[in-house]
Amino acid sequence: MILNNDYTSRVPIKRSAIKVIGFGGAGCNTICRLSSLNIPGIELIAANTDLQSLPSNENAKSILLGPHLSRGYGSGGDLQIGQKAAEESFRDLLQEIRGANIVFLTAGMGGGTGSGAIQIAARIAKSLDVRTISVVTLPFSFEGLRRSQCAMEATALLQQFTDTLITIPNDHLLKILPADTPLTNAFACSDDLIVKNIQGISGLMEIKETMQIDLSYILRLMNSNSGTYISTGQGRGENRVTHAIRNALDHPLMDTLSMKNAKGIILKMIGNISISEIESAMAYVRSIVAPEAEVIPAISVVDLLDDWVEICILVSGIGAVPFLPNYSDIMNQPDGLNVNLLAAFKDLDSFEFEPAASEIEEIEIPAFLRKGYN
Repeated sequence: MILNNDYTSRVPIKRSAIKVIGFGGAGCNTICRLSSLNIPGIELIAANTDLQSLPSNENAKSILLGPHLSRGYGSGGDLQIGQKAAEESFRDLLQEIRGANIVFLTAGMGGGTGSGAIQIAARIAKSLDVRTISVVTLPFSFEGLRRSQCAMEATALLQQFTDTLITIPNDHLLKILPADTPLTNAFACSDDLIVKNIQGISGLMEIKETMQIDLSYILRLMNSNSGTYISTGQGRGENRVTHAIRNALDHPLMDTLSMKNAKGIILKMIGNISISEIESAMAYVRSIVAPEAEVIPAISVVDLLDDWVEICILVSGIGAVPFLPNYSDIMNQPDGLNVNLLAAFKDLDSFEFEPAASEIEEIEIPAFLRKGYN
């Protein structure tokens, strides 16, 4: 169809929208760290039941979850309180998620607010057909079995409703970082993975390209239900494009991934790149993936400082290894440990919900809340 100027002026064009929502104390800390980076084109939202831990800066929005239920004092580590608080504030969450193309959800699992609220947001996004990438951390072993089991239950629930789930065991940080690393620096390492995801998707959606990639391609690959890895990398000097690709694929928290499992790749090259470099980059990517994998190139010819090149890459088929609990640990749990993970798998929809404000039109309430979880 040929579109004239009069037609395009009357038809609204939906701009790419990327939002990052952090839940609970850990999620809010991540939002605070991200806000200091000033990543363009990204909207940051912090959501918590604890009023004091909500960030107060101009680069991030804040949502107080469950103001009537928690009164701003937090969830007391109770997953059910975190969940009910998110249900009470579903209108605020729905308003932020609606209209986005991609939403990043992040939380530290094992506590109350993050563990309970993040899956409510994922359900809302799913009901709105918004693609979601959830990045969650799992507790250190020294935090105790109860907290670990709570994290397992919450992550099992979340997995059903998110397009890509990336779990980062905090214990893994102990293996890859020096023993004297401050705790804040260790958590910044986890945030670095989120930053690479956000910068990668933001770069892919930039439309000032010589060889452009449509947003529909990105959403199609993310809709493959097989996990998505998104990242960026830089390179300079000889073989700079290949070095940039390797940097984009190199992260210590993702060292268990195999590119041979990739189903589709979008490779965007940014810089003053020659035809021979494009050919070399495509040949390198094809050499590390299976022959049937789809590889889609995109080029943005711009002059970067000091002859650098930048790579933004999206790989579907990796980045979301299914979360499988250790059933032996669950069956051998001590008496009194009331974390019903097996029930979480058998009956995901075990909770009921009645909207607090009956005057709200039903169409504004997501179906899973309006009809009850069952």
